[in-house]
Amino acid sequence: MDEILTFRIGIEGLENKIWRSIEIPSRRTVADLAYTILASFNSLAYHLYDIEYKDYLFDCWVCPEEYPDFDELSNAVVTKLSELKLKKNDTMKMEYDMGSTTTFNIIYLGSRKLKSYKEQELYPIVVNGEGLGMLDDMCDFDLKDIVDDIDKLGYSNHYFTPGYETNRKYDYRKYNIKKDNKELKGKILAIKNGYEVGE
Repeated sequence: MDEILTFRIGIEGLENKIWRSIEIPSRRTVADLAYTILASFNSLAYHLYDIEYKDYLFDCWVCPEEYPDFDELSNAVVTKLSELKLKKNDTMKMEYDMGSTTTFNIIYLGSRKLKSYKEQELYPIVVNGEGLGMLDDMCDFDLKDIVDDIDKLGYSNHYFTPGYETNRKYDYRKYNIKKDNKELKGKILAIKNGYEVGE
């Protein structure tokens, strides 16, 4: 029977301030894990991503000439998480937007058996976390400067434009896990369709 895998994901340099613990079935793909991360960390998901694990690079599209240093380039969309044969405390690295890169450090925390196949419908879910999320078109070290500034001032002076529609204040401290989980599956589906179906 399939298992539920648990991962802890943090933005590089901010692992103790902007992070998630996510549970996802082992039959889901590496791409599904990426979509879950992008959805929960509030990405607009309009840039490329890849996930590095050991000597493998799982890419959202397979283009070997772009990555000559890796032993094998794999398609994240067709590789199931179960195929990775993960061991507790294995680490992965996900990079999103190669121009203004946000790096997510991923730690595999372990697994447990599903009680029934129907239980899979509940997942993926966020079981714990802190920090509102990332900002598109901004490197993780620039986001760290904003977080440090918020901590220093005790309030936020930083604005962003989600979806190029409205201006909103960004305060990483205002994360709501219930709201995140309520919206998560819809966001994941929209992101999956964007990467895998296109226009």
